[in-house]
Amino acid sequence: MKFLDYYQKMGLNNIDEVFEFFLKTLKPSNRTFDFFVDWAKIFRNIDNIEIELNLLNYLIGKENIKKEFKCLIKRYPNVAAVIPILVALREKNVDILVDFTKEDWVYKRFVFKKDKQYMNSEIEDLVEFADKTGILQLFTNKKIKNIVDYCLGLEVGLDTNGRKNRSGKITEDIVGLYIEKTCKKLGLEYFCNPSKNLIKSQWHIELPVDKTSRKYDFAINNQGKLILIETNFFGDGGSKLKSVAGEFIALNNYLKNFETVDKFIWITDGIGWLKDYNPLKESFINIDYLVNFRMVYNGILEEIISI
Repeated sequence: MKFLDYYQKMGLNNIDEVFEFFLKTLKPSNRTFDFFVDWAKIFRNIDNIEIELNLLNYLIGKENIKKEFKCLIKRYPNVAAVIPILVALREKNVDILVDFTKEDWVYKRFVFKKDKQYMNSEIEDLVEFADKTGILQLFTNKKIKNIVDYCLGLEVGLDTNGRKNRSGKITEDIVGLYIEKTCKKLGLEYFCNPSKNLIKSQWHIELPVDKTSRKYDFAINNQGKLILIETNFFGDGGSKLKSVAGEFIALNNYLKNFETVDKFIWITDGIGWLKDYNPLKESFINIDYLVNFRMVYNGILEEIISI
């Protein structure tokens, strides 16, 4: 850790006091309203298959459901392409384990294609999939009234998988505001998620890329040398914290080998660190510039860049 004037101004006299301040000022969450659901993507996904979903509405309440299902696919084969989404799958080729009693497990592949005419044997396979996964029961038990609405709910559930990426984007957006403000004040250029080719073509500087072929969250051109910044937020703890800390210690050491790199800054936050702060403490000792959002808010970036 490089000791900064910022720390002295805050009345912090050694690394332990700085680290304690870091922990005390961690944020509980970075969730904005945009974190929860990407409605635009959800409605776009539904719009793309709404005709096929409405055709499936025909099956709701039918008694001889297998016969009706076969007839529907024969007449409107595009319907088959939306079958996986009814069980929250996006794949168009699905391998199902059908026999695990043998040494070599037996799988059966089910294919769901759009713009395809299905043979009778293939239709039988589609019926088998829909029957054994409970989809046909979905139509016959009259628990739902509209397949489009049902799939809208599924899409909301599937969209929660994207929250990790949205959290990362929110963190980048927050940090980006301060980087933009600081660079404007200092008269410096910066890029968000720049590629090696972009840095080379725009700034004529070689961007070091480690074995992960990472794209840095931010790069600042500081008089012909790079200040590289990575940022993340951990609202929850977990085993990942240790590996992340080790990763950034290694990255910090790697970048010190390049004359084109002026500094590496890691901006991290979130009360998840409180559940296992030992890896963070090790990073604090080994990385020159490790800061949180409170420090960024108070202007620490300007001092680091200007050193």
